Amino acid sequence: MFNKISTMSNRVGIDDDSETVTSNGTQPETLTKTNSESISTTEEMEVATELTATTSATASTTTSTTTSTSTSTSISTSTTTTTTIATMCSSGNSPWNTTGITLLSSSTRFSCTRLFVDSNDTLYGVDKLKRYVWKLSKNAENAEVIAGVYESTGGDSVKLNSPQDIYIDRYGSIYVLDTNNHRVQKFINGTTHGETIAGLTESCGCSLRQLCFPRGFAFDPTDTFMYIADRSCHRVIRFLTNPTSGTGGVTIAGGQIADNTNNALNGPYSIRYLSSINDDLLIVNYEGHSVIRWTIGATSGTFVAGLPGLSCSNSTCFSKPTDVRIDADQNMYVVDELNHRVQMFCENSDVGLTVVGNGVAGNSPTQLRNPEGIAFDSAMNMYVCDTENGRVQKFLKL
Repeated sequence: MFNKISTMSNRVGIDDDSETVTSNGTQPETLTKTNSESISTTEEMEVATELTATTSATASTTTSTTTSTSTSTSISTSTTTTTTIATMCSSGNSPWNTTGITLLSSSTRFSCTRLFVDSNDTLYGVDKLKRYVWKLSKNAENAEVIAGVYESTGGDSVKLNSPQDIYIDRYGSIYVLDTNNHRVQKFINGTTHGETIAGLTESCGCSLRQLCFPRGFAFDPTDTFMYIADRSCHRVIRFLTNPTSGTGGVTIAGGQIADNTNNALNGPYSIRYLSSINDDLLIVNYEGHSVIRWTIGATSGTFVAGLPGLSCSNSTCFSKPTDVRIDADQNMYVVDELNHRVQMFCENSDVGLTVVGNGVAGNSPTQLRNPEGIAFDSAMNMYVCDTENGRVQKFLKL
């Protein structure tokens, strides 16, 4: 099967932070399953130094069967097979096939950062370098561009600048974290013109009306509020999803000073809303190498994974974590970028079990290179943004 990105958008030349891309009417990149594909990607430099890599992507296929049970509120469309995941907590054996299937890749630059799966198992993702949002329906061969203009940057209502996260609400509206425009754009179902619902376009700041290089967001179960990991302001700030003109946000966690104590944040990068646990938030500290749980309304949180401020590679720590999910049994999954792996933390445990990747950067089907995002479908198959390999990997649930 071949998977492609298709779009009706106009193509223009742009000057990126990291390279100049000139399209002048060229066709958009092709995202395909490949066996030996050279990919070079360079991440923007915003607050912290990022990495550059040139790699090859490979694909393999496997089959498996799964059993569905209850839906998690934190992973809005996923289910969990209790027996096998519980077995991993006692045996350490991964309940996923650790050989990944390359679902999407590219012959040029393809930089997936975050993923979202809806109730129909449709997969959505953002490409921060090509500046668009794509959608891949279940069993489809072609992905399509649904927001942003391919290879074009800007601050108007149809363009994006380094989008980093995505969410789809129950009505089909698309929310995009438009990081380098310092805003959140909402695309009402079927429209290509976004409405700015948080932040001020092209204005980086830490006032209650501004954002500064936000990197992740989460929504409450009613889609009334969104919680934004505002990286450069070292805070989580809450906004209404249908704000009135001039409405500012409310700081929920952290502030403008980076710290590795339990009453501060250090480069918040991803966030999940836990309605099943006192409406708590799980917050990933990218520069702080930790995950902290924070009750809304509290002045401090509790570290649940990682060693705050310490980068390392053993089972109790991270090196630049980028994303987090939690399943229906309260097991937590953390993308550990510079350790090139996904770690699973069983309920009430701070010791991670590696479920995907082997800790060594590479482009084989069992390896990752600087992954950034994770999502699960209704069968608990795992999807990973293998960012510096320029591909999306699927790991089948056993």
